[in-house]
Amino acid sequence: MSNKRTVFTEAALVAAVLTVGISAAEAARAAPIAASMQSAPDPRANIKIESRMQVERTETDASGTTMTKLYAPADVKVVPGDKLIIINAYRNTGATPVTGFVINNPVHSAVSFTEVSQKWAVVSVDNGVTFGQLGNLTVSTPAAAGTPISRPALPSDVTHIRWVFTDAIASGQSGELSFRGTVK
Repeated sequence: MSNKRTVFTEAALVAAVLTVGISAAEAARAAPIAASMQSAPDPRANIKIESRMQVERTETDASGTTMTKLYAPADVKVVPGDKLIIINAYRNTGATPVTGFVINNPVHSAVSFTEVSQKWAVVSVDNGVTFGQLGNLTVSTPAAAGTPISRPALPSDVTHIRWVFTDAIASGQSGELSFRGTVK
């Protein structure tokens, strides 16, 4: 398969991978606790996460008016350069408040991260090993002489996003967390 076709195929699969991957795998890993340490059900299991993606396009109508529209990936052909909004909707379905909740969201390899909507979110540029504010992170790149060169991290270096809830999520409380990216 040609590289161009691979990119188009991968771009088309981004929505499915992120939607299924985040809602199932990341929700399960959002607040892990060893079964041997649990004496009662963990209330963090009552936080339900639904992920969705929207494709943002700027269009001009017949009168020349430019407007931004959002589409479900299934409704348009997703191509490199498309702007994406990835949304994680959460809700506490339990009867008690939930504390210590964390959502880790990987950035798919076919997406280049551009920004996160919540200023309290932190990012990783090393596949989720360490997290911090983007302006405080660095990446090492190989140099011709073999000695790595450190440089400030860029949005395109982001591999994961993490939201750490400092306040309890009350029973019935819901909200949305989002970030933006561009299809590579």
